[in-house]
Amino acid sequence: MSDERKVIVILTFIFLIILSTRWFRTTKEVERAEWPEIITEYREVLSPEEIQLIDSVVVRPILYSNVTFLDSLDSDEAKQRFIAVMLPAILVAKKRLEIDLKRLESIQIKKKLNAEDSLFFLQLTETYKTDDILLLKRRLLTHPNSIVLAQAAIESGWGKSRFFREANNVFGVWSFDPNEPRIAASVRREDYQVYLRKYDHIEESVMDYFQTIARTPAYARFRRKRAETSDIRALVPLLDKYSERGDEYVEQVFGMIRYNRFEQYDHHHLDTTYLRYPLK
Repeated sequence: MSDERKVIVILTFIFLIILSTRWFRTTKEVERAEWPEIITEYREVLSPEEIQLIDSVVVRPILYSNVTFLDSLDSDEAKQRFIAVMLPAILVAKKRLEIDLKRLESIQIKKKLNAEDSLFFLQLTETYKTDDILLLKRRLLTHPNSIVLAQAAIESGWGKSRFFREANNVFGVWSFDPNEPRIAASVRREDYQVYLRKYDHIEESVMDYFQTIARTPAYARFRRKRAETSDIRALVPLLDKYSERGDEYVEQVFGMIRYNRFEQYDHHHLDTTYLRYPLK
């Protein structure tokens, strides 16, 4: 083989190596880019003016804590500020769950999982108490913003409850673990002290709410119906187990949605400019 031909062969070999490396890197970049991170802004507020009111269907991911003053505002302003606190937290939690669902769907069609995917799947099975992918996909589904807002307003008294003010606990979730952050309830039961979970910010409380709906047996019918429809008229009646008041609670949720026109917020979504991809 002539020297010139040897050079051509070597250069061709090098070119193929570079090309294959670029292809592999590009493939990995695309794979990693499918799972964005939400760039959130955390605000511990001291005054109502620090809460950004909702003025667009596109919502910035601002997560609030220490909202202690809503009971000092007039009714209309308190409601506006409460919605402005809750809606970004709801949308961030829903986007996180949507990303998890898409990743789970990608895992479902893979023939072999890498270590990262395996760990992710294991964490999901532990969080949602099942290793059945079809059940996991159903449990990662979320429901309309209007329902979450209505329950949040009911359970926290429009953000005026003590557990909302002192623990960022929107839904009055109890704590049974003495090792987790929590506060004592003001009223004792006959033979034990009730504690409520304490969260760093509102979105943590919302995520806990979605996970409770996702894995508690009492909401199995709700989850099955949610896999079929997002119609609140079909879904809300299946939340009767959320309260001891049953059907009366369902009517209260419906009334809260109607009176406050919460369905308008079902079309609001997170500002996608705050999604950051690891590689592009």
